[in-house]
This record gives sequence, structure tokens and C-alpha cells, in this order.
Amino acid sequence: MNIGAEFYETYQKMLIENKLMSEDKLQESYGLFSDNFSPEKLKSLDGETLLETMFNHGNRGSLVYWLEFKNDDELKTSVFGGIGGGSAYKFGIYKRKEDGKWITGNPKDSREIGLLEAIEVAREKRGLLLKGAELIVALPEDFNDEAYIKLQEDIDRELGSFGNLGWVHKYYHMLYPEKIDDFHSVDWQNFYLIKLQEKPTKPDGRYALAGQYIRLARQAKMSINHFTTTLTTHFGPLQNYWRIGTTDDTHSYWEEMYNNGYVSIGWPALGDLRRFDTYNYTETKDDIKKLLTENYPNTPQVIGKHATQIATFYKNIKPNDIVVAVEGYEVLGIGKITGQYEYRDKLAFPHCLNVIWQVGATENLPDPKEGLRTTVNPYKDINNLIDIERKLGNSVATPLQGKLLTKSLEGLSGIIGRIESVLSRKKQVILYGPPGTGKTYWAEKACLELASRKAFKKVFDDTNESEKSFLRGNGINKGLVRVCCFHPTYGYEDFIEGIKPSVLNNQTVFRLCEGIFMSLCNDAKKEQESNFYLIIDEVNRGDISRIFGELITLLERDKRGKEIILPLSGKSFSVPENVYLVGTMNTADRSIALLDVALRRRFGFYELMPDYALLSGITIENLPLGLWLSELNSRIVENIGRDARNLQIGHSYFMEKGQPIRDFDKLCKVVQEDVIPLIEEYCYGDYNTISRIIGSRFVNPSKHEINYDLFSSGNKENLISALLEPKPDIVTSSSVKVEESEDEPRQATEDADRGSSYECSKG
Repeated sequence: MNIGAEFYETYQKMLIENKLMSEDKLQESYGLFSDNFSPEKLKSLDGETLLETMFNHGNRGSLVYWLEFKNDDELKTSVFGGIGGGSAYKFGIYKRKEDGKWITGNPKDSREIGLLEAIEVAREKRGLLLKGAELIVALPEDFNDEAYIKLQEDIDRELGSFGNLGWVHKYYHMLYPEKIDDFHSVDWQNFYLIKLQEKPTKPDGRYALAGQYIRLARQAKMSINHFTTTLTTHFGPLQNYWRIGTTDDTHSYWEEMYNNGYVSIGWPALGDLRRFDTYNYTETKDDIKKLLTENYPNTPQVIGKHATQIATFYKNIKPNDIVVAVEGYEVLGIGKITGQYEYRDKLAFPHCLNVIWQVGATENLPDPKEGLRTTVNPYKDINNLIDIERKLGNSVATPLQGKLLTKSLEGLSGIIGRIESVLSRKKQVILYGPPGTGKTYWAEKACLELASRKAFKKVFDDTNESEKSFLRGNGINKGLVRVCCFHPTYGYEDFIEGIKPSVLNNQTVFRLCEGIFMSLCNDAKKEQESNFYLIIDEVNRGDISRIFGELITLLERDKRGKEIILPLSGKSFSVPENVYLVGTMNTADRSIALLDVALRRRFGFYELMPDYALLSGITIENLPLGLWLSELNSRIVENIGRDARNLQIGHSYFMEKGQPIRDFDKLCKVVQEDVIPLIEEYCYGDYNTISRIIGSRFVNPSKHEINYDLFSSGNKENLISALLEPKPDIVTSSSVKVEESEDEPRQATEDADRGSSYECSKG
């Protein structure tokens, strides 16, 4: 098992940030489920009551509802593993919403059944559930792998395929969390075992695999829920592993791929595959077959094989997947996909995916024949997958030609990664959220990072001053990233083109001028190798129809490059592929409801909310800043009513130059000059509500005024006490860094000075 210190650091961080359900709440939830659906409870039911209790999705007290949908204060089913996906057929029987008829079978062979037959189906499935429960209860106390392999065999024999349904596995987990894990898919079970370099005992047996997880959780001294939740956070979502060939009949392209941080495949005559964006996998493969027949004639079998590999490369390989570059049996490099598909027409292998190469040339995989003589092939052999993870974890591979591995670009994650994802799909995105959540900050940061990666193949922080000027612009160069701000008087002539006055030889003359968007588009057409970004601040404050005019349709991804005639100049105009728009929008501004419908359809949206993790661990005069802000926003939501979620106070108010404030005087000014005026505005002069939100000591309701005496010099203790008054117990959180006070006992310090008897006895 490969669990290191970093895994436990992830666990501790999740505990501090309250991202794990408490053990008490877990046990309460398990107990509640058992009270409602234990074998004894199901045995006590019969007839239509049994049927409705087990399989009616419309009954919020039914077993199927609790397993898949229940998400309230009583029980949050998603915490205990998902079984979503598919349809109601996965339960074998369901009650049709439209007419209340019971349906059984599968999507291809379903039938309507009467009540009596439906009851018999429910009885049969209950019997199977009870039989499986008996087998699990009978597990020996030592919980060894062999016992779980036998359990799998017993369940396969007694329950058949029913026992290996995801919802059945979840039912057993909810009853027996000390014996059954909460990964209800064998794909998930296998993936994280491979990440731990633990060979699955039976890859297709979810109960055999459950035994490994129970054992590992016990070794880690964690509950199974905490263990698996930490696994998913620490290792991230599921990845696929791909074998990619690097040669054609005459030449190896590996060194070019390695040195430039990408992996690619041939067939250049196919052109840019992004024209298949709106196609599904089968449609894409069928069209590629036609193109291969025209450009690379061969037998139907070979064309079909190649079409499958090309469609797989384009449609199925995703960011974060692992690629193994090979030549025959030889492993040349292993890396992680970091971006979307690109077509580079100057390359012999032009269909590209950006990669960060993490391992250079290394020894062969255990089964080097897997995928041999293919260009694109998924790795499935368990030994190969574990060996790939071992190589990635050890990082002791021999670099190419004795060189150090080149510095490849890490894949983007977090907020910038999400922005990149939306831009790659829609070409434009709007960042929206309450005030102070960093919308403009993240818009600029994301655009500069993405532009730098495209233009210079390096992260923005690694660019020199000249490169930064090329990205941001200076007095001579307008830059790849440009900014404008919409407002009520901003118009078409500012954004696209318009006739504007100027003074020439002491006379006023009028001339046709390019707006900022037309200028950016024209520059982008001249520099196709770079991406251009326009940040539109306060996008919802402008009259969208007036500003964009007829060009609103050209923003759509599939309309890029399409030309129209501009009504003013009569010139043809188009929006090139390499232009991206990033807007920001403050949801506290109620004009958001009036946002142009045409704009909404053409932009992707990404919400930015207060991020308390950025303030985690920051304590000012024993006030835990992140917890205090979180509680303040909770009271805003509770007391203001409609739209209150959009009126929360963002973390950016408490940050300077990207770092949390740590000084009491700065905190004082932020509360006095930013926080309280915002709350006064939200509450429209209702000082009773203001008092409930910020605290009673700040308000004199009878005089309808704020008690600004709290902010006077020398009143530090009273101000901190006033801030804590609505929720004083936050100071007891384990995440608070306690500052020593003169009033606190000094025994610990005195013991340290003289050395405690315990410490002396150790040494």
C-alpha cells in the first residue's frame, strides 16, 4: 500500500476545513438508515406497503429515494457514495410517474405489470437482499482478503447478477459500514487501488474489492468514509491510461513531442478534427472512415481500426489522463494530458494534446505486448497500470538522451482550470458572484496565464519583462490581453466601430475609428499562433444589444470565421478562432436579471463565491478570520431573504496583493469602511436586521445609527468582542491559532523553561 505523509496531510486538512462528515453524524446517518430499511424492517413489510417502501421513487420515504436522491438535514446520501446514472431500470422495477403503472425489465425489453406481479417482484428482491445481508453478517472477525473473496463467490452463487448492482452494494454499506466500502462502482474501486499500487484481488468483484478497502482503512486508522473521501480528494477523479505510438513507417516523432510538451498522431490529410465537436463518438468515427477511404485507401478492416483510434484520440482522451509514449515494446516517456485537442498543420503528426512529461525512457511494462501495433490504445492490464503508477511515483526513470526532463507545463486546475474548460467549449465566459469574490482578479490572472502558455509555452510567472509587456501591452503594443468596462453610455462605436471627432490643424474633423473589439479581432487575424483575450468588466451594466449589434451571433463557436458586412463602414468582418472573451458580473447588482438573453446563450458562466479556505488559519487578536466571515455570510443569508445568497461578502475585502490581511488595524478599517456600509445598503436602514447580522454591539436601533465608537483607538478588545458576539463559539474551533494572552496560564511556558519530568525521563 502506497500511503505516504502527503495522504495524511490531505486528511488533516480536510478535517480542519470541515470537508469530512463527523464520525458522530456518520453513525447517526447509518443508524437512521438501518431504522428505516434494516433486514428486520423489510421482513415486517408485505404487499403493496413493501412494494411502495422499496421501489416507489415518488415516495420520499422509499429505499430507492434514500439510496439515490435524499439530501437533507436528516441524511445526505451523496456522502455515502453515488449510484447515479442510468435510469430507474437499474432497480429492476419502478412506478411510472405519468400513470402509476409498475414497469419491469430493461430499456430494450420492458413491460407493464399488474400490482400483484409487482408485489411478487418486490418480495423476490427483498429475499435476495436479506440473503446477502446474512452472508455479510457471517463474515469472520479478522476481515482478511480470502474471506472477502469467498463472500464474493457466495454472493455470486446466491444472488447472481443482482448482488453486483451498485444500489445493492450501497444498501449493504449503509447497514454494515464496518464491513462494506462506499465505492459502489468497480471502476472506482479498481482505480484507487491502482493509485495505491495495491493489486485488486478480483477486479470484477465489488465485494472482494470491498475487503481490500476495509483492510486499508483499518491500517490507516480511519473510518471507511473518511478513507475513501480522502482518497478521491488526494488522487483526484478517475483517469484513463493510454498507449500512444510515436512513429510512422520511416520516422520517430518522439523527440519533438518530448521537447515541446505534447503527444500527437498522424493522418494530416484529415484536417482539423474540431469540426466534429458536435458529433458523438460513433458519428465522428463514421465520418473519419469516409475521410480515410478518400485520403488513405486500405482494406475496410484497416480503415475501421484506424478510424477507431483517431476518434478515440479526439473524443475519449481527456485532460488529466495518463499517456505512455511507446515505440514497439519500449517505453519512451510517461506524462499527463494537460489540455484540449489542437490541430497544428505544420506538423507531420498534427493532431496534438498537450502533455507534461513526468517520466523519461524507462524499462518495459510487465506486458509490453498490450496494444502492440496500434497508435492509440487504452491500457487495461492491471499489472501494467500498477507499474505505470509505480514509475510515476518513483520518478527514477532515465531521461531522454541523458538530458534533464524539459520543464513541461503542468495542467491547470482550480479556478483557472475551470475557466479554461469553459473557454475551450464556448469561447467566452462570464465570471459572476457577490462583491469581493475576486472576479476581475481571476479574469486577468486566467487570461494572462492562458495567453502565456499559448504564446511562450511557459507559465506567466516564468515570463520575463519583455514577454509580460507583449502579453499585457505597453505604449507601443496593445497586448494579447486587453480590458474594457461596460457602463450605461458605452456603445457600438466604442466596441466595434464608429465615427468620432478629433482635432486636425485646429479644426474638428470626424473619422471612422475601430473599437476595442474590432481592433483585437484584426490583430488576432495577423497573429494566428497566439490567443487574444478581451476582459469585459461589469458586463451586465452595458446595453448588450446596442454594444454588440449584429456581431452577437459571430461569437458562437461554430460561427467563428463567418463574415458579415458592417453597416457603417461597409467592410467585411469576422471573429477569428483565437479570440476569447471573459466578462465579470456582480450579482449584488440587481440589473443581472435584465442580462440580455442572446448573451446568456452564447457565454458560459462560472460562479465565484466567498472562498473561506484562503483565510483559513488566519487569526487576528484571537478572531478566526475565515470562520468569522463564513458565519457573517450565514447571517446575511438567514436575515435578508430573497437574493441574499448573491449579497454575501467576499474574501477579497480581507486580502491585499493576493494575501490575507493579518493586521488588526487593517481589519478594523475593512469592517468599518467596507463591511458595515454594505450591510447597511442591503438592509435599507432596517437597524434591527443590521444588528442581527453584524452584532448588537455595533448598532443603536432606537437612534438608527452605527456605534462607531467601537473603532476608536485603544478599543481593540471591545471591537473583537463585538465581532465575536453573534457566534462566540468559533474561537473554540480546532483550526484557530490561539495567541497567548497575559491573562492565560503560563504553566506550559514555565515547564518548558525548566524541562518537564516527562521530557527529562526520555533523554
